[in-house]
Amino acid sequence: MRKALFEKAETLFWLYMESLYTRPTILILLLSLIACSPVGSPGIKEIEFGRGAIAVELDRKVLVKEIDIYQGQRRMASEEVGRDIKRAILDLDWQGGKTYRIEICLRSGSHSLISTCKAPERPSPIVLRGLDLESVDPHELWDYCYIGGVVAFSPDGNYLAVGTEKGYLRLIDVKTGRVLWSKRIGEGRIITMAFSPDGRYLAMGEQSRDAFLYLYDTKGQLLWRFKASSDIGTIGAGENKYHLPVVNSLIFDPDIIRARVYLVARHYLGPVDRGYSFKGKVYCLDLKTGKTIWSWPQGGCMDAAPDALRIDRQGRYLLFSDYWKGSSYNRSLYCLETSDGHLLWSWDFRPLFPEKRLGIWHGVDISPDGRYVAAFSSDGRGFLLDNRELIETGGKRGVVWERPISTPILVNGLTIYAFPALAKVAKGYVAFLTGNTKARQGKRRPAIEYPNANSLFVYDLKGNLQWTAEVGGASYTDRVHSSADGRYIILPVRYNRVRASSLVQGLYLFDNSRSGPASERLVWSFHTDGMCLSADISQDGRYIAALEYPLDIDIRREFQDIKGRHRLYILR
Repeated sequence: MRKALFEKAETLFWLYMESLYTRPTILILLLSLIACSPVGSPGIKEIEFGRGAIAVELDRKVLVKEIDIYQGQRRMASEEVGRDIKRAILDLDWQGGKTYRIEICLRSGSHSLISTCKAPERPSPIVLRGLDLESVDPHELWDYCYIGGVVAFSPDGNYLAVGTEKGYLRLIDVKTGRVLWSKRIGEGRIITMAFSPDGRYLAMGEQSRDAFLYLYDTKGQLLWRFKASSDIGTIGAGENKYHLPVVNSLIFDPDIIRARVYLVARHYLGPVDRGYSFKGKVYCLDLKTGKTIWSWPQGGCMDAAPDALRIDRQGRYLLFSDYWKGSSYNRSLYCLETSDGHLLWSWDFRPLFPEKRLGIWHGVDISPDGRYVAAFSSDGRGFLLDNRELIETGGKRGVVWERPISTPILVNGLTIYAFPALAKVAKGYVAFLTGNTKARQGKRRPAIEYPNANSLFVYDLKGNLQWTAEVGGASYTDRVHSSADGRYIILPVRYNRVRASSLVQGLYLFDNSRSGPASERLVWSFHTDGMCLSADISQDGRYIAALEYPLDIDIRREFQDIKGRHRLYILR
């Protein structure tokens, strides 16, 4: 049977070949048709459901007239395109579990591309733009976490500023992803950055021999610069870059008419008496001229390490933390009146272990109405403070409640704790974020993780724990970044020093308006091969920016295991 079929197929093949030779006209016609025909029609390659948007990707770039999205017979979204595209994103508040039909109308006379799919229950991160940045040296896993690189959205969400470890500053149009301008500031590292409330100005602070604060307009013109090293001092070239003087925090006055910018600058002077020596100062500058309106302390500097600046929405109270306390300035928190810079109160906690010099790093925040202050002490306790009582008593009283979040524990002779990284107080909740596991015994490296390491703890204003989230790695940024209404919280994860794994690195987005545990509040997570160095979310919560940085996860100095690259992402 099989032999008979083979012989029949062979006969048909030779008959076909003979007909081609006897009818050359038909052969020429067939070859012409093949040459003129397209390789294949375009198609829809992928459909992504993001937060309030649907992304459609084609398998090639093609001229598209219009894109429509239907639910049943109802058109839910439409966009006239009229150009060659490969990918399009349409705004739509889609519903999970519903079926949607995407119709793409191509050029005149061509058929439409149609795809029907069921929406997932949760959105996925949509990458609007990925941009490779300049080459940088990989970060060592056990090196200082204080590294340059920060992103910031303008108040209206139209612009994104990117400052980097090598001093490059870029301004990007968020909607198009186009770099509007790019320049290198100098040899310094960009540590902090912010837009003015009206979005017209961009300020950035660097770590360098001069510790400049620069003010630009959105066209890229330098308006003025302020040299903080004139007060806090400088060191020569060749010293450790982490010990250079630095503008480590800045913030604009929310009152546009008052037109001020505040900054904190400090300088590491070296080891002394089993500790460290610093000089620090707080400034209030005129936004138009860059001249000093007032500084604190007057006529000198703090013998301490002032750190993170915070301000209430009305611009009445300027709050800052002190990470390493000195002999004269030995309090963990200070609050200044913004009009003239006089001290309203200073506050400190009684430490649970003998180290009395450690204060508060970035773990401080003030509520938008100025009523409450959140503080995360170096011994792992979260505090909610009453600002009114602090003002009335000069900082002697004001604790509403405290919670032991990452207080030290003894494990096999080693006292370990989770680094108290960040704090936030907003309408209706207080949040504390822990970092990597650390040991009190100097530079000894913990072999196991502290139970509450690398986690977010969210309480209500009465101190009741609402939910927790373990994010796998440390999020060492300047503050807890959230949308203006406090709904969305983003956490960029750098690394986990104990695990030494690149799997934990990336970005986590939580929706605090949802109920239930963290698994219900997690909107999506976005993995980066390198460490997610910095992130920001636009005030309306629509756009998210993340900065990736290459990381060497091999803890041995003589070996390397480099993950990731220097890259910017803009996401929905």
